Amino acid sequence: MNNEKWKEICFLLSENIRTEISESDFEQNVIQSLRVLDWKEYSGDLQIRPSFPIGASNRIVPDIVINSAEKKNLFVIEIKQPSIPLNTKFQQQLFSYMRQLKLQYGVLIGQVIQIFYDGDLTEHDEPVLLETIDFEKDSQKGQKFVELFNKENFSYNSLNTFTQNSLNKINRKNEQKILSQIILSPDYEPKILELIKLDLLNKYDGEIIDNVLQGLSINITTKNPTEIGMSKIQTDISELSAIKSSRDKTKYIINGTGTKLAKNKFVLELVRAYLKEKPLNFSSLKNIFRDEYQGSTGVINELELVETKYANKSNKRHFTGNENILISNDNVKFVVSTEWGKGNIDNIVDLARKEGFKIEEV
Repeated sequence: MNNEKWKEICFLLSENIRTEISESDFEQNVIQSLRVLDWKEYSGDLQIRPSFPIGASNRIVPDIVINSAEKKNLFVIEIKQPSIPLNTKFQQQLFSYMRQLKLQYGVLIGQVIQIFYDGDLTEHDEPVLLETIDFEKDSQKGQKFVELFNKENFSYNSLNTFTQNSLNKINRKNEQKILSQIILSPDYEPKILELIKLDLLNKYDGEIIDNVLQGLSINITTKNPTEIGMSKIQTDISELSAIKSSRDKTKYIINGTGTKLAKNKFVLELVRAYLKEKPLNFSSLKNIFRDEYQGSTGVINELELVETKYANKSNKRHFTGNENILISNDNVKFVVSTEWGKGNIDNIVDLARKEGFKIEEV
């Protein structure tokens, strides 16, 4: 049954469309495909280009939102003209809808189908691409898509199992890549020479083996040179080493208060103290507590941005409790990042001392 439905979807979204079909016409084909999966507009299963208010004056208009029988939003679909390759701009548009509507799953449909996930099963800031499905009649991925996204069998439990399996595959690929990088590293050459020596010791004298190996160099290369660059190898290995060495227990005292603060609490209280001494506008505060001091998250961010970006995450990566929400003198509510370790805390310690704060490390 899943195979037949997938073949019909392939017919509707690939085989039976004009080369330059417009996005609006292609949308009608997508709606037909959803009917194949038993989602029907007349039953209230889907909203076509619904308008949702965002804040006081803004609105978002996603292409299609799928609803449950209780009219709860289940997942969002963004549609793109199939003659245009899917790109990051289209993906970011879908991500925005997922976050504004607090939906963990989003589907992008164009030349292919892409399934995205944004939730607690992954620590990534951005939604994760779980699967890309080509319109091939016998595609196992396509049949799985039918199984997961048809109305009769739709459940978050099934989707979460699929998501976890997909993430495990992604993680295995990352582990394999890192292992390849370690083996290709120049630092690994002595270990390979040692393995060669051990293999030959039952036939040859150890001194002879050493003399021969001293005149040799080992050069292992990947079968796909474009896949792994040596600069990337060194970067990734350095990052792994940094992660392993970042878990120290140093605490910090601000201006002799005696209160010993862990790294993230230290940054929070420093920003709070700075704001009390110098009540600046948010833009000026961002210029003082620059994003690069923290890294990917930034030291401080507007509360509204954080709530949107991490809408589907229980870990907001910021202090978002009511008692920790700060307000600049231009009435912008903002929050402080919780993501601090040995690799970036020195930036804030140096800044604090430069700004006249006495910082003790204990």
